Amino acid sequence: MALSSTHHGFFRGISKYAGEHGWHLNTFMAYSGKIPLGWQGDGIISFAGYRNDLAEFIQQMSCPKVELSYVRDDLDVPRVAIDNYRIGQLAANYFLERHFKNFAWAPFAKDTPNRQRLAGFEKSLQSAGCRVHTLPTIMVTKDQTTAINWAQSRKKLIRTLRQISKPFAVFSYNDGVGVEVIDACLEAELLVPEQVAVLGVDNDQIVCESVPIPLSSIQLDLDVLAYEGAALLDKLMNGQSPPETVLRVPPHGTFTRISTDILAIDNVEIAKALRYIWTHYTDASLSVEQVASQTNLTSRGLRKAFRQKLNRSIHQEIMRVRMEKVIELLKHSTHSVSTIAGQTGFSSANYLFRAFHREQGISPGQFRKIHRV
Repeated sequence: MALSSTHHGFFRGISKYAGEHGWHLNTFMAYSGKIPLGWQGDGIISFAGYRNDLAEFIQQMSCPKVELSYVRDDLDVPRVAIDNYRIGQLAANYFLERHFKNFAWAPFAKDTPNRQRLAGFEKSLQSAGCRVHTLPTIMVTKDQTTAINWAQSRKKLIRTLRQISKPFAVFSYNDGVGVEVIDACLEAELLVPEQVAVLGVDNDQIVCESVPIPLSSIQLDLDVLAYEGAALLDKLMNGQSPPETVLRVPPHGTFTRISTDILAIDNVEIAKALRYIWTHYTDASLSVEQVASQTNLTSRGLRKAFRQKLNRSIHQEIMRVRMEKVIELLKHSTHSVSTIAGQTGFSSANYLFRAFHREQGISPGQFRKIHRV
């Protein structure tokens, strides 16, 4: 394993495949960070990242190789990669659902994955008639020998954040960039998420929840990515030709925390109603009248405002939020459908089953099988 970055998902996916297929993994780099010069083995699975010396080592080795990203698109080796374009699309749709109209992109570096994520983000927003501001790059080049002037970069970031019309939503290349944006907002006395909503990528719990305002993030399937990379390496070591197309692993979904827990909407009464729905959707008896009681509108007035502003009913919004949580739990938990029904405001497993089948066209069990492969 020639990994420049200690993503735990990489280790889990590769080691799972290795255990199933009788491999012996050389994990020297995981402990030392140093390249095992002179090592002779049957294959290399790599994430070269921004290390030029590691990229050179991988390129020079004559054994079969598989790279797990497009960070080093100069490496002439077969690869399996995260679908960065779809990550950008997912981020755009996530913010559009929350009615944002102003957007910013917070890059990490000037490389292919950054360009792909931005392309997916911009393309989806262009179709909605929106444009994207680009924040200063956190790391400018692949050359890590050049020191980064952190203080100077922070000043530029704060200056740009203050210039963009509020409220706006920031899509960050990864969680590390996302928490830097949150910290810069706090230093600039900008409210998160009220003025600036921030979304990261990786859903690294250690990073996302070790800040004053926990970061919402897109979950990647790194375990699946690494497992598929190991499977491809196995085929190459057994003499098969590399595939003509790159296998791209889609993102798993989005985890919402405080940094995006807001709706960018100019109708205060609807915003109050939405906030109440989002915090009380687990109540199976939640009604339109209860929601309306949290606003200065009558039930009839709130129904009309929902239709005019959101183009859906209050009941449809309650169901949308519940279904979003059901999907998240089906993907990321082992809870039974009955337990999930109780956690998401459905009065019974049968009611959840019928509602889910009507929305998704398949049963909750079938959905879980598809998305947990």
